Amino acid sequence: MKAIRIHGPKDARYEDVPMPEIGPDNVLVRVRAVGICATDVELYDGVMFYITSGITKYPFIPGHEWSGEVVETGCNVTEFAVGDRVVGECSVGCRQCSQCRRGWYHICPNRAETGLLKQAGGFAEYISFPRFFLHKCDGLTYEDAAFTEPTGVAINPVKSARVTPDDCVAIIGVGPIGLLTVQVARAYGARKVIAVDVDDARLAVARQLGSDETINARRDDVRQRVREATDGHLVDVLVECSGQPAAWENVVLITAPGARICLVGLFAGQTCKVDFDHFTVNNMTIIGCLGGPNMWGEAIALLASGKVRATPLITHRLPLSQFVEGVEISRRRKDNAIKVVLEP
Repeated sequence: MKAIRIHGPKDARYEDVPMPEIGPDNVLVRVRAVGICATDVELYDGVMFYITSGITKYPFIPGHEWSGEVVETGCNVTEFAVGDRVVGECSVGCRQCSQCRRGWYHICPNRAETGLLKQAGGFAEYISFPRFFLHKCDGLTYEDAAFTEPTGVAINPVKSARVTPDDCVAIIGVGPIGLLTVQVARAYGARKVIAVDVDDARLAVARQLGSDETINARRDDVRQRVREATDGHLVDVLVECSGQPAAWENVVLITAPGARICLVGLFAGQTCKVDFDHFTVNNMTIIGCLGGPNMWGEAIALLASGKVRATPLITHRLPLSQFVEGVEISRRRKDNAIKVVLEP
């Protein structure tokens, strides 16, 4: 079969690789759609932490935002059948350790991570995947289903912060995850949803997807605009999706006392200057949100209901062979790129 394999920094090859084998608890899936994530760009560049620390070994097949069709099942598999439309999780826990038993398989010390660590990813014609971390999504198109993973990532901060109709919510950074978070916060009934970014094109999409206010942090007085939008209250929940150290200034400026602050964006080793006394004296909560554990069923349901829409985020569609071109489009935001989807 054909697959994208990364052999080193900026060395991705579209090449023939052996068909994956399936064990008794695995399912063989024909990949139909797979999205390029910012993590895939870092993997291609060779700067992602798993590579720089030596955790991930070359060569490997990336891709963790994928969907496909079941073509074969292992002898122990009864819950899936040939023809089922499915998606697979990013984190694959060992199912034995104390973290997994608590449902925290995304921080299992023995975990695999699809397309990153010990589990081949979806930038391939076929993928073999463990049934325990596979989900049916027959009600979705393949493209929509490929957004299950990032939708789960967006659900995580909204649920972790316990967003209610009393809350004003701000999302800093409206790339794909931020735009999905706008929709999830709206689906959870947030009183007001405010999107903050420096890209007018992405802010326009945020408005289209349900944001009440959009603020350009490069041009606008962010605190004043948020005060006006919330009648002086500021925000109860802030979701940081940008991964930019400069965002912390606005975190301090626009959060109300007692606010819950969820960190989703990764800062890639960049140092942030943070005055933690501000958070202590204002009785705030800071929550790290990794992935979307235990949220895949809900993500599929939100996509199926139309409360979360994926199609407005898809700006480019390419064949699998043009992975490198897709990475460069994503990196440079060519033609206002938001999400590039490849079709093996």
